[in-house]
Amino acid sequence: MFVDRPVGIDLGTTNSEIAMLDPSERDLHIYADRFGRRTVPSAVAWDPKGEAFLVGYAARQRRGKTPPPVESIKRKMGQNAKVDVGPHALAPEDVSAKILAELRARMSEHLGKQASEGIEVRVDRAVITVPAYFDAPQVEATRKAGEMAGLDVIGILQEPTAAAIYHTWKSRLGDGNFLVYDLGGGTFDVSILRCLGGEYQVLAIDGDNYLGGDDLDRRFAEKLRGILVARGYALDLDVRGDEEDRQRFGRLVHLAQEIKESLSTSEVVSVSKQDFMQDKSGENVSFEGDIGRADYEKAIGDLVETTITCCERALARSAETSSVDLGQIDHVVLVGGSTRVPMVVRRVTEAICKKSRSEKPLQDEVDTCVALGAAIHAAQLGGLRIGEPERKIMVSFTTPLVSQGSKIRLGVRVEQAPEGAAEIAVLRGMSGAEEVAKAALPDAAGAVVRLDVPLGEEPEHASRVALRSVEREVLAELPFALYRGDVRPRASALSRPSVVAKDLSIEVVRAGRRERRVLIARGAGLPAEVKSRFFTADQSGAVVLRLLQNRMPIKALLLQVPRELPVGTPVDLTLRCDDAMRMEARAVVAGQELWAQVEPPAAPRFDPAGAVEALLEEAEATSKSLWGTSATHYRAEADMLVAGIREVVATDPDKLQALCEKLRLLVDWYRGDPNETLSPPMARFEAELNELRRRVYRASGNLYGMDRSAWEKRLAELEARAMAAYEASDAVAWRRVFNEVQALDETAMQEEFAQMRLDDPAYLERRLRSERYYAQSVERHLVDFVPSSSDVGSLQVAERDKLVVQLQEKVLAPLANLTADTTDAAALRRKLEAINAETSRIDGARERLPSLGLVTERGGA
Repeated sequence: MFVDRPVGIDLGTTNSEIAMLDPSERDLHIYADRFGRRTVPSAVAWDPKGEAFLVGYAARQRRGKTPPPVESIKRKMGQNAKVDVGPHALAPEDVSAKILAELRARMSEHLGKQASEGIEVRVDRAVITVPAYFDAPQVEATRKAGEMAGLDVIGILQEPTAAAIYHTWKSRLGDGNFLVYDLGGGTFDVSILRCLGGEYQVLAIDGDNYLGGDDLDRRFAEKLRGILVARGYALDLDVRGDEEDRQRFGRLVHLAQEIKESLSTSEVVSVSKQDFMQDKSGENVSFEGDIGRADYEKAIGDLVETTITCCERALARSAETSSVDLGQIDHVVLVGGSTRVPMVVRRVTEAICKKSRSEKPLQDEVDTCVALGAAIHAAQLGGLRIGEPERKIMVSFTTPLVSQGSKIRLGVRVEQAPEGAAEIAVLRGMSGAEEVAKAALPDAAGAVVRLDVPLGEEPEHASRVALRSVEREVLAELPFALYRGDVRPRASALSRPSVVAKDLSIEVVRAGRRERRVLIARGAGLPAEVKSRFFTADQSGAVVLRLLQNRMPIKALLLQVPRELPVGTPVDLTLRCDDAMRMEARAVVAGQELWAQVEPPAAPRFDPAGAVEALLEEAEATSKSLWGTSATHYRAEADMLVAGIREVVATDPDKLQALCEKLRLLVDWYRGDPNETLSPPMARFEAELNELRRRVYRASGNLYGMDRSAWEKRLAELEARAMAAYEASDAVAWRRVFNEVQALDETAMQEEFAQMRLDDPAYLERRLRSERYYAQSVERHLVDFVPSSSDVGSLQVAERDKLVVQLQEKVLAPLANLTADTTDAAALRRKLEAINAETSRIDGARERLPSLGLVTERGGA
């Protein structure tokens, strides 16, 4: 006979755990080795001697050896990448599958030792957890890894929800709002959840896929390296380019980890580490000295504050969408081994608990509560399956086997039955024929039978489920147990624990500019469906529905339509997303229909640590902060660069780097370097002020109602106010004086033009230089244009080539024949104005190239 109870697995960045809820629901079983260790390192290595893969502690022990273990593979989940494990090149899901297979094997052995003789305990079904911030490809890769490990993945559960489920079960918490703070080895997540009637709803999520305990260790390891360098050791390390340096820094990280763990219980740690590695000159390195908790906290303080900022963003989102702010939080839950760091507990208590209804954070089983919560949810989803293949009987109990009352209502599904079976019955005891409940087998395969079974006062009742013939002959039976006792709260099977990790949006045209329109917002519960109506914006012969996840492209749906199709023709889009973030889209326009399965988007191959995504977000924020001619000039440049980046992010690393560098320089010029405290940067303020000075000194009379002397006083006053604001780091005053200078410059420019003699040779000379620069700029942008990788790319290239020819014939060639040295100034001015009009037309058409076929939100636009 076999017993199959689904397990919960926390597939962690640093460590992983596996657990199962006992059918009595009184205990949670979690795997522990003979040393009592309940976690398994998420490490895989190749043993060259045994020519076999190693997993867990055996793999971790190969640190510093060749070949080294692969760790923190969770950070690569969902990426189109390979990692070397000895002689093997494995995808991230392949590595994770080996960890899951190891967990499965160990749990099966662990439960088998506890089982009665003749009982086979199977570990075939599982709920696997993922960070709340995981996106579609990462979720799908996790599911695939489970299947490769031989598991039937009956659910993917987000880690904060699992932690909330465990604490609700353990502490018998009622309905309420949770803030789950999960600082693991490699990732940080925060989720705001609402529990109502056993159903969990995720209200908001935030976090950082590249911030965890590993980063705290590396940060302090760098401090230790600095101390050792000051003591004369040769430790100027090239961690990226030199394998030996990487191993040296790895030993410093391990030392930092030991110090971190010691400082969790002591204010000061005396460290004496003799000859624990060699420096670059071959000298043995020793470290002796006292390390105080304050030293450690100073080194990691900004990382901890980053997590608090994530919490504040999640709470702001929750307050906006669900009116649940910090004051409505009932429980603050700490998850992950890194929450043992005293500074983390203190900052969470100060910044969150003291302003909420939770006096202090819940901090129980921080390493394993996610796996334990997943086990509780797995039991709810998968019930208990028992069977005996030789006798062709297999049944599943879909309801708990525990009741507080004098009877229990069982849900039973007969999955396999011997020939002739017509009735199911529950019999009392391990032998005999005392029948306590019966029902006819349903005709529909897989239907659930409901049986009301009386219970006595005993805490456990031995029972049997029997399949009988029409003549009530027992054809096969299986033993099981029913229990009398407390029923702990657990998640309802109706819960929607999965949410959208990133906005799903579509690119549209608004007022001639490309914008994102969010279709399914981040934090929305899954499954979800949205229907939207858009309208054609041009007569390019194509309709393009470009779907984005956050700011990155997922898929472009292209419909070929007649060129004469009127602008403003309705385009109906339906987007569906299931609980695994598998998407499908359906579009209807002019009687044509297009349906497409939108596969989980492959992670951009050339976007390390989300750098491209962060740059696009910064570029979008910069655009919103600008106004006037600054905004016009910035958007003209930035829109084309952003469009190009989206097209090459997964195909061309060299072009991607070049485009990102251009966008980085553009953003830094208008907004400032990320390390600067004030925005816009000083260089841009000085450029704007100097441009205003030049206009003042070029003016022959009063400008804007002031003579040159008054202007000099005004300029000096503006510069003094700016310097005072800059030195005081007063962002509000700095922005105010910059806006004042920009407004004065734009007004002075208009007045200067109004006063200018249009036949002045100096004006004509500047105008000719300006037109040549403008034309060359448009030509450069046309040459640099990156066409779409979808079918619309051919339309864009054809239009681009046409514009290049027009620019050469109507702008560049005529400009080459013009000179400011002429006696007919009026004729030259007319020619320049005609050329400017043609250049502007071509430039406008160039800016619309990435928007060909895109839809708009307003009919007839």
